[in-house]
Amino acid sequence: MTDLKSPRRAELSAIEPARIKTIRPVLFWSSLGAVCIVIAAYVYVAWIVTGNATPVKPGPDPIPAATRWAMTAFQIACPLLALVAIVYVIRKSLRERQLCVEAAIVIGSTIAWWHDPLINWFQPALFYNAGLVNFGNWTQNIPGWLSPDGRLMAEPVLVIGMIYIWMPLAMGSLARWAMGRARHRWPALGPVRTFCAGWLAVYVIEFPLEIFAVRHGLLGYPASVPSLTLWAGRTVQIPLYGPILWSLVLSSSGALMFFRNRDGQIRVEAGVESLRWAGPRVRGLLRVLAVTGFLHAVAIGVYDLPVNLAGFYAGPTQTYPSYLRTQYCGPGTPRHCPDGTRFDDH
Repeated sequence: MTDLKSPRRAELSAIEPARIKTIRPVLFWSSLGAVCIVIAAYVYVAWIVTGNATPVKPGPDPIPAATRWAMTAFQIACPLLALVAIVYVIRKSLRERQLCVEAAIVIGSTIAWWHDPLINWFQPALFYNAGLVNFGNWTQNIPGWLSPDGRLMAEPVLVIGMIYIWMPLAMGSLARWAMGRARHRWPALGPVRTFCAGWLAVYVIEFPLEIFAVRHGLLGYPASVPSLTLWAGRTVQIPLYGPILWSLVLSSSGALMFFRNRDGQIRVEAGVESLRWAGPRVRGLLRVLAVTGFLHAVAIGVYDLPVNLAGFYAGPTQTYPSYLRTQYCGPGTPRHCPDGTRFDDH
């Protein structure tokens, strides 16, 4: 019987299995996500077991009334927004009868909370108000940590911890909406410009939020490049590159939801359909792991690393109040606060 397959079709048939075996982004990203989860689990457990999970006190400087008002507002609003995000992704997952992408983002970003103080790796680039509910932080339990006594810096649970639950999803959804509007208005718009539309929508909200938080004493940026800083040299200084980079991180979850392949999959889970051993539950797990790995890679590469490097070029500032610098640096402590050089114990 004559073989009706052309030589070209036979060649493609021979190549296809090999292609399927080698092109599986889902395995790369999910493996990275698994590594990040192991690191996060180790850090959290070590933080608790070693007794470093203890509250950092605000110190003797009085906290202004306006700051206390802002503290209360944020410690109420952030948990409520986190609850809204959780309820939303649960209901959406039930409707879709699978773990939705939004749920994977919430889970992945919640796990990624451990990376938040990484911008203080060499010296503190970020202070949080110790009057907020906190249990210190886990930096001294991160392998390879360099900045001394990092546990003396506050990491607010009800504000920052909750923000990592709702903000990547909320801002990512805003970015996705803006990308969709831009693509609808200009159908020929390329992926870079489409992403920039989403980033801009996030930035116009993120930057004012940063200004409000800093000027109300909820946080401070002690290590900033003077020529790239708003109100440089004052305790309310804001590095202009900070909101730009952080908006890129938040927009990345929107890009994850917006840019999909022909099968409707998010890019980091591409190739999962070729895994014959992966049932619906395993695929849901791989989606979470892949998204977790992606969010970690973006946050550390786009934000943490550049901000750490910028800290080496920081200029001097006014003395921060004790509720921001805590017992870490400044008057009454063994070290100066950031002045553009790496800290040394004295």
